[in-house]
Amino acid sequence: MKNWLNQHTLALDLVLQRLKNHWLNTLIICMVIGITVTLPGLLFVALDNLQDMSGAIKQDAQISVFFKPATSSNLIQRLINDTQGLPQVKEVRYVSKEDAIEQLSQQFSQKNLLVDLPQNPLPDAVFITLTDTQPATVKPVQTLLQTRPEVDEIVIDSVWIERLHSMLLLGKRIAFIFASLLGIAMITVISNTVRMQVLTHEAEIEVSRLIGATHSFIRRPFLYMGGAYGLGGGLIAVVLLFAIVWNLRQPVQLLANNYQSHFQLAFHLVHVGGLILLCTTAIGWIAAFIALTQKK
Repeated sequence: MKNWLNQHTLALDLVLQRLKNHWLNTLIICMVIGITVTLPGLLFVALDNLQDMSGAIKQDAQISVFFKPATSSNLIQRLINDTQGLPQVKEVRYVSKEDAIEQLSQQFSQKNLLVDLPQNPLPDAVFITLTDTQPATVKPVQTLLQTRPEVDEIVIDSVWIERLHSMLLLGKRIAFIFASLLGIAMITVISNTVRMQVLTHEAEIEVSRLIGATHSFIRRPFLYMGGAYGLGGGLIAVVLLFAIVWNLRQPVQLLANNYQSHFQLAFHLVHVGGLILLCTTAIGWIAAFIALTQKK
């Protein structure tokens, strides 16, 4: 075990020394990788924030039930009791037409704007909050409500949420394809760089073989170098993404406030940043492995 650790330590020291001696080339390569990763990273950050926003909206999804005019309070109470007993129902809230017209009048600057109406045009309503918005949950409640003769109209808020989830799924697929294509470009860049390093140290490699160095011992520094390029590019991408999100946070917050929303743009450093570092390091190692495999 000690011998194995010493070999890896020597390989890491050699890689760090080579990167330090050619720090400008190392910085340029890492910058290219970092900017390349930032492009799909922005898309993943946007999708991640939309996913959080859709999760918050999902908690407020409701089925709105509007009753026919002159529906008796007994029928309304019976429907409330029947729906409250369903396992899919989380909460049932009744709003009378008097309360509805009062709430509507409070939204106008002129309080007496609705006074001249001959009668209250708003119906009695019940708002049903479900445990979730999955079709298997919504369908039984919807079927029950449609069989009630006192119900005039049913509005299901979960339909557009399901469309939003479908759009998010499509966006994730597009982001994955985009990231895969740029990942191939990263592999090409790192692979060519490692192959140039192999050619530069070809004489040193031949001497190592003559004195009995194993194939793994010779390959190990170049594999670490590919991983170092990927890790460096990933760190630059994380810094760039954090800076971009930080600069966009205030404008997005102002836009959300205009729509009475508490949404805040966020960059999940552990979730997104960690995934970026893991992927770029793995891509760098794979690219180095490909370069070493091609080298005969």
